[in-house]
Amino acid sequence: MAVAGMVLASGLYVPADTAIAPTTFNWVPFRSHLTNNITGLVDILGNLWPFVALNYLAWMANIKHRGVLILTGSTLIFLSTFALEWFQQYQPGRSPDITDAIIATLAWLLPWFYPALSKQETATVRLNETKGASAGRVLPRYLLPATATLMLAIIAGTIWQLDGTPVERPLDESKLAVLPAPEELPPVALPDFRYSHPRLPAPDAGDIARLKQENPAWLRKHKERAADGEGKFYSAFISAYVEPGSLNLDSLYQRLMALEITWRGHEQAKQVAVAYDWLYQQWTDEQRAGLRDKLANNADYLIHRIREKQRLSPYNVYLYNSPFQALIATTLALYGDDPRGELIMRYSHDYWKNRVLPVWRQIMGINGGWHEGGEYIGIGIGQAIYQVPAMWRKATGEDLFLSESGIRGFLDFLVYRTRPDGTHFRWGDGAFFKRKVPDRIPLAIEYRHAAAYSLNGCPRRMEPTSWPWGPLPDSSLCDPDAISRLPLARYFDGIGMLVARSDWTADATYVTFKAGDNYWSHTHLDQGAFTIYKDGGLAIDSGAYGGGKGYGSDHHMNYAYQTIAHNTITVRDPEDTIAAPRKAREKDKDPRQFANDGGQRRIGSGWGIEAAPLDRKEWRRKREIYHTGKIEQHLARDGLVVAVSDLTPAYTNTHSGQGTFSHRTRRVERLWRTFGYDSVDDVVVIFDQLRTTDPEFKKRWLLHTIESPENTDHGFLVTNVPAGGTAKSGGHLEGHILLPKTPRVRIVGGSMAAFLADGKNYDEDGTLVKKSLKRSNLEPGAWRIEISPENNTADTLFLIVMLPSSLDSSPAHQIRLLEDADRVGCEIVGPKRTTRWWFNPGHNGFEVAVMSPDKSSTTYPVWSEKSSRTQVND
Repeated sequence: MAVAGMVLASGLYVPADTAIAPTTFNWVPFRSHLTNNITGLVDILGNLWPFVALNYLAWMANIKHRGVLILTGSTLIFLSTFALEWFQQYQPGRSPDITDAIIATLAWLLPWFYPALSKQETATVRLNETKGASAGRVLPRYLLPATATLMLAIIAGTIWQLDGTPVERPLDESKLAVLPAPEELPPVALPDFRYSHPRLPAPDAGDIARLKQENPAWLRKHKERAADGEGKFYSAFISAYVEPGSLNLDSLYQRLMALEITWRGHEQAKQVAVAYDWLYQQWTDEQRAGLRDKLANNADYLIHRIREKQRLSPYNVYLYNSPFQALIATTLALYGDDPRGELIMRYSHDYWKNRVLPVWRQIMGINGGWHEGGEYIGIGIGQAIYQVPAMWRKATGEDLFLSESGIRGFLDFLVYRTRPDGTHFRWGDGAFFKRKVPDRIPLAIEYRHAAAYSLNGCPRRMEPTSWPWGPLPDSSLCDPDAISRLPLARYFDGIGMLVARSDWTADATYVTFKAGDNYWSHTHLDQGAFTIYKDGGLAIDSGAYGGGKGYGSDHHMNYAYQTIAHNTITVRDPEDTIAAPRKAREKDKDPRQFANDGGQRRIGSGWGIEAAPLDRKEWRRKREIYHTGKIEQHLARDGLVVAVSDLTPAYTNTHSGQGTFSHRTRRVERLWRTFGYDSVDDVVVIFDQLRTTDPEFKKRWLLHTIESPENTDHGFLVTNVPAGGTAKSGGHLEGHILLPKTPRVRIVGGSMAAFLADGKNYDEDGTLVKKSLKRSNLEPGAWRIEISPENNTADTLFLIVMLPSSLDSSPAHQIRLLEDADRVGCEIVGPKRTTRWWFNPGHNGFEVAVMSPDKSSTTYPVWSEKSSRTQVND
């Protein structure tokens, strides 16, 4: 009977979708069932029938003490189903609901009071009394205990199933939880709120005076564009605010009221918010009332769009482009002027302080940074990081610029992500690498950050630097040499990114290394990846965003997004071939099969498995998915910049090897990478400790290049010859392979294998090459070096030393392998000093000794705290 219960439980139970976060307990009966009538009815019927059947079996047992049975059964059923629902709060993909316990109890209870059933029972009992025990037999009395045992087995089996193998389904955001509605949130206390208008940033008397003196043409231009209230909205607001009574506000009012809010709503909502706030004193009472109605409706639209319609996430560019800014502006303009503003402020305050800001703190960490690649900085977070705190400070008095170090660090991130050629580093999704960041100048003025202010040229025009109003340019911050006074390296702790360079000239060597967590949006599967730039890209981040055929193209998803396109390690299991879950609308199509590149777990946007986390709490609940690596220790002293990292979670988590597409097979038991850069002698050192689940899995250490590399006696040579018309002089990268001692080195690339993954060249039938020719800043690459051990063993060590140089120079370094008992390492005799790097296999970290020409020596030991507890199992 228990076995049958377990089988039945398996049939009734819907496995958890680990890509969906656990949700809070719903205490409102039938609320979720009413959102979709058909789905709700099916769910109710599915919960009804087992307990109606149980009622029938109990009635057939002909129990005498029916009242006791009814009461006891009702109590046990309610408590057991309630307990089952309660514990689902802690299971991914489940939706705990009091409704299920109520339905189960009613399904057991109500049939007892059905009149026909009661009469039939009486007739049956009398018939038995007349004809004796052999006539009118009913089911045996042991049936009720047996049935109870069956039901307990079903419940136990279902609970047991909660910890079973995860099942992946295609993403359907309509079924996912949403953040609390405004009416579900507590009231907000804003003791220093500014109830007078304007509450949003606006020009003060000093700004207006400077504009009239230094750039009167700017004011004239806006007055012309305002066209007496019939022209550009922002121009009308500027003109009317600077010169009250200069415009036909009746005409402007009618146009504002006629605005139909569409799409994400930010274009229309921002106009109405600024108009109401800046020109508050100039509107009539009737016009103010009409604009308040407009503000309230716009806020409701934005909240619905952010919360339900699109389920926008603080981790994703869409929120900052720019419905979030519109919501904050609308909320601040309306609050305190209209009763509807109270609920709107509840939502906006909760969303800003409890959802968005914690995500900023997580990603930016102490030193700043952002996870999305390329142009997504400029069109997303780069137009919110100043605007939102500035609006909030003006209206509430709370100055987050003072309290949040990550916001200031964002300016450092903008500086350090800029390569010596003036373009941005290649990381994650990105196709434009010189895109301006709107909030750079006002944020630099806020923090007096001369290097960020002067980056790629100082502002030349006297005009506001942000929306709705930013500080006017400050020429005292224009200092092109300020950047040269910054440290040569910066560690962005929130994203796990290390950036370093040899100097601040255009001829500098520039390196990056990444080992951190995944934040879902527009990033790649590239933990442990590094890049090296010297008068051109030498070790590059290969592939092209979109791949010539747009987001999600074959090139994008099979090559550029995956680990195979990055300078890190792949471990290929030939059985890692599970297809992606098929979307509901594609039920007649075969599941999409992606290249088995041997890379990291498939996480984030584009894979169609999980939605972007709604807040940091959801990210933490899904940490097993999103935790993909960590820089355990970091050294920045004496010209050395070194990161000790653990990359294992990028390849392996608790779900790996359980038959899912995203978590993949279990292939990597340990992958530790130490990345080091000596800026004094211009040397890159990489030491990897890899342990695979199966010794037969193919291991590859990857380095991607633009030009065809060469095999050499000591390893490899990369040359980047500049294209005609560029300012780059070109560079060399000389690679010394010290471990494995007898490596297999394979050069892959060329026209037929430039983007090779799992035996197929993902070049989009040649369209990718055409795309790269149209954009000079694209560096898709065409070649790679693959280094593998000669023998198949579970444990593999890689020790690679690389020397970047210009085309017109040649490295003078002497490099040799060091071995001492249980240690391995390398000695590098450079033109300026000698360094000895030591590593202990089985321990994550290193020790480096620096010997100067004067024979003085300094040793820097850097070990991960947990490495001493990790033993090598030989």
